[in-house]
Amino acid sequence: MIPITLPPNDIERFYRGGAAIAALRGRQPRPGRFPEDWVASTTEAFEEPGVGLSRLPDGRLLRDAITADPQAWLGTAHVDRWGADPALLVKLLDAGERLPVHAHPSGPVAREHLGTRFGKTEAWVVIGGSGPVWAGWREPVSADQLRAWVERQDAEAMLGALHRVAVEPGDSVFVPAAVPHAIGEGLLIVELQEPSDMSVLLEWRGTGVESEHVATVGLGWERGLAAV
Repeated sequence: MIPITLPPNDIERFYRGGAAIAALRGRQPRPGRFPEDWVASTTEAFEEPGVGLSRLPDGRLLRDAITADPQAWLGTAHVDRWGADPALLVKLLDAGERLPVHAHPSGPVAREHLGTRFGKTEAWVVIGGSGPVWAGWREPVSADQLRAWVERQDAEAMLGALHRVAVEPGDSVFVPAAVPHAIGEGLLIVELQEPSDMSVLLEWRGTGVESEHVATVGLGWERGLAAV
């Protein structure tokens, strides 16, 4: 087995970050907002064909190489269960600012309404920085209450209703699909997740996200909030 060194795969996002990833890789940060690096990725960004896909040193897409010979890349047992799909996306994520409160659709919601195979359950492994993350309601939140917060864009109320957890390097946090969450400024994490790029942004105004379509990954607010 011969390891293959892949080039960086910086992804432009609406939030600040990227300097910590550049430092980890020993290079200068790119101008702009590139706070994520998708490692050995066969996953595309939401409504951005081709964005997110890793390339091999010879220029081929890793996705195409795996499709051509899935057993060599993934092994028989994996292919028998998942086909020619790694069924995993690994990210480096540098939160240069607090990420907005959001949640990710579950597998059933994604398959029924978005036509995709995977939802987005994820886990974070903190490798740099320290500070808070928020995940999961502390008490039950009604659909009407959640809708009111989102309509008012009351970020303070949403954050206050979530569990706040202080993390530092070595800590890990598991976030099932549909669980609302946010990541604090200054954290560098390795994110292991289902291979999709779908977020319902409960907090979206002022983030640079331009439309409700993008904020709800095309679900609309009724279905989007029901997915939380």
